[in-house]
Amino acid sequence: MQKRLAALALFVLVAIAALGPIRSYDYFWQLAAGHWIVDHHALPKADPLALASEQKEWIDGEWLWQAAAYVAHNAGGDQAMSIYHALFVGAIFAVAFLFTESDIGIALALCALAFAGASDRLGVRPATDAALFTVVAIGLLSSRWRYAPIAYAALTILWINVHPSALLAPLLALIAMRWIAAGVSAVALLVNPYGWKAIAAPFELSALIRKGEFVNAEWLPSPFATFPLLYITIAALVLVFLATKEKRANLWRMAMFVLLAALAVRYVRNQGLYFAALPLLVPPVRKLSRTLSMGFAIAALVPLGWAMQRYDHSTGADPAYFPLRAVAKLKSYALPGNIYNVDQFGGLLEWTFYPQRRTLTDGRNELFAQFIADDANAHRDSRAWHAMIARYDLALSVDEYAREKMEVVDVQSNERRMLPASLVRYRRRDWALIAFDDVAMVFARRDKFPAEVLERIEYRWLVPDDPHIRFINDEVRNAARAEVARAKRELGDLNVVRELEEGVNAN
Repeated sequence: MQKRLAALALFVLVAIAALGPIRSYDYFWQLAAGHWIVDHHALPKADPLALASEQKEWIDGEWLWQAAAYVAHNAGGDQAMSIYHALFVGAIFAVAFLFTESDIGIALALCALAFAGASDRLGVRPATDAALFTVVAIGLLSSRWRYAPIAYAALTILWINVHPSALLAPLLALIAMRWIAAGVSAVALLVNPYGWKAIAAPFELSALIRKGEFVNAEWLPSPFATFPLLYITIAALVLVFLATKEKRANLWRMAMFVLLAALAVRYVRNQGLYFAALPLLVPPVRKLSRTLSMGFAIAALVPLGWAMQRYDHSTGADPAYFPLRAVAKLKSYALPGNIYNVDQFGGLLEWTFYPQRRTLTDGRNELFAQFIADDANAHRDSRAWHAMIARYDLALSVDEYAREKMEVVDVQSNERRMLPASLVRYRRRDWALIAFDDVAMVFARRDKFPAEVLERIEYRWLVPDDPHIRFINDEVRNAARAEVARAKRELGDLNVVRELEEGVNAN
């Protein structure tokens, strides 16, 4: 009873600490994919969402999470998803606590420390479910429950249809020398809509990353300077293993620790799995004095308090990560046409506009290898940029801020000037700025829409990526000042609007 009450308290405290805004760029394309799956009662054979994806077979190993997330989202929107997620994270560490064999005080301290380490990596995404599956898998493997192999097979089936890290299931069972569980989980991996292709897909993606086909921060190694707690816990646990007298009994724990630690060091994205499993991998200290146990339990409040005060606890999608106001404004204009975007905004645009309007790309890097190369070239070569516009028949653009100015050379005078990136990439004679917020700017091609339509919604004189740009005369400055006042009314109290106001009044 005491352990259950402690688990409940840990669940509540972790859930409160985990409550926060949605910041995973994959979140919205996952919802869009779930919408497609639920609407069609099927899985897409190729990507149905983006324009620039390679139309090859899409092995969507996270389809079950996507469909479930879409259904859950319909029950309460982004705010409810933040709450669901916080409760889920609380469940991860409460379950880990229940499976630990150490004294209650030590177990609480370990789980609190593990949550503090994992908190940055447990977003609203399938990988967070994988962290829970990892905990349950290790718990089942360490138990002597007679039906554990059956439960392990069922867990593996669920896992492989939610996240490709299910490939760990037979490996963990082999390490624990649970041969039946290893065999049934290896077979269970094939219980998915793609069969063996779902098993091969993660290895193919890893091969693409090693070739340098694209750069994704989550697939980079974990540097010590950025993630010191990862390396501190690895060093501490190695010392604990060396000091323990029961090395043979804890050999399986050490082997699992080495596997998960290596994955976390190799790829940032795997840190959630490592930290979630950490409390189960520490050699158990089964009994402490009441005073010492209470001391460890109180110490657990330190990492929980650190995590709680570190993060914003608002709910819904984070407007500092997503161009929510700019995209909402674009939606209100009901302008038709294909949309250019950077990958981190693709999911939001797909969720907002599909199927009426199509966007170019999103966060599924493996489907956009050629486009990623083409887009990088288009950022360097204006001819490639205009060719891309023509190829995809782009009418609109939702682009990120580039604070660095770009050098422009006058072909006649050979004069070199540094201009804001938006004025170079989106020349105002060709594009109209129609919305912006603190995250992105929205442009519309002039030759795609009637002039009178753009005149009503255009910000002709504002340059959001250079708020302190100088104006050529008072007439232009006054026009810009009027547009700032309009932006305050229509877009709200944004940082960029305040900067523009300062710039207008300073000139």
